[in-house]
Amino acid sequence: MTQTDIEPQSAQVPSHVNIEDVLKMEFCTPGEAREFYTSYSRLKGFAIRKSKRVKNARGEIVRYNFVCNRQGFRHKKWLDKLDRKREHKPIMRCGCVAEMRIKKNHTNRKWFVSQFMEDHNYTLLSKRFIGYLPSHRNMSDVEIAQMNSMRQVGISIPKIYQSFAMQVGGFNLVRFTKQDMHNEVRKQRALQNGDVNAALHFFDYAARNDEKLFWRYEVAAGSRMCDIIWSDGRSQEDYEAFGDVLAFDATFGRNKYNLSIIVLSEVNHHNQTCVFAAVMVLCESQDSYKWVLRRFMECMRGKAPKAVITDGDPSMRLAIMHVFPDAHHKLCVWRLLRNATAHVSQPCFTQLFK
Repeated sequence: MTQTDIEPQSAQVPSHVNIEDVLKMEFCTPGEAREFYTSYSRLKGFAIRKSKRVKNARGEIVRYNFVCNRQGFRHKKWLDKLDRKREHKPIMRCGCVAEMRIKKNHTNRKWFVSQFMEDHNYTLLSKRFIGYLPSHRNMSDVEIAQMNSMRQVGISIPKIYQSFAMQVGGFNLVRFTKQDMHNEVRKQRALQNGDVNAALHFFDYAARNDEKLFWRYEVAAGSRMCDIIWSDGRSQEDYEAFGDVLAFDATFGRNKYNLSIIVLSEVNHHNQTCVFAAVMVLCESQDSYKWVLRRFMECMRGKAPKAVITDGDPSMRLAIMHVFPDAHHKLCVWRLLRNATAHVSQPCFTQLFK
């Protein structure tokens, strides 16, 4: 069983739950059990954490313990440590015994609640403060995507946080803090920088096996990679043979780094697609497209296509006119059929071209 098996999913907990009801429960996965106990703890005013797990003789996990986050006591060695670089965090553990244990039923492969302790030895929090506990502070993928979309149009983190509060009915109902949002932004930047370095190392490594490998990139403010283009030796040979016509395809959408994916390609004499270069750009603007086409010309040693096929994007058209002034600009079949469907009322008109 992997760590992902106990990731929270979703759960709805009735406002009144007693021990007898909980002891009758079964879950398909440990993740469902954890999410139930998380929702239950939010309702009651405490936080949880995962504690022990027990394996059988074959090494299979057969029991999980989910406990109150104030269960147990801080180990004495951490209290007596002299060479600390930071101050002690406040001591939160007070020996609370509240917990939920689940065991695996080998007959139906489900997990059942084998023990449930609901008593705490401290005063539980009110709803006003429950959202600040560790196990209740998290941003879902949907919330992260919404935050990223709002940041792209210039909305600040405090304003975005206000928007989330309005959506759920109050700041006390938001499941994360403004600091969590800032942490998520920093994490995304760190991941991007790490992946950028990995990509650059990959190109360095690939160039050892392909002396013709071409790649260029641009860096925007904040040391973020904004545009990148690459083409291997085989692609350049294909362009030399079949590059009279160039298809500029920017319809692949954006990747997880919010970069638009572009493929420069055409077909060979067997009607097979030949990819000449692959591109990722941050902004689908005329300047970005100019940069792409100039780098493409550099890669192909100055050979310009005689015709370029696009989907009719205005920025793309202006960039082509600037970099390839002698090339004919043609619309792709998809764009022609779409225009025909929009402007010709006869339903069978487009079938004549297939």
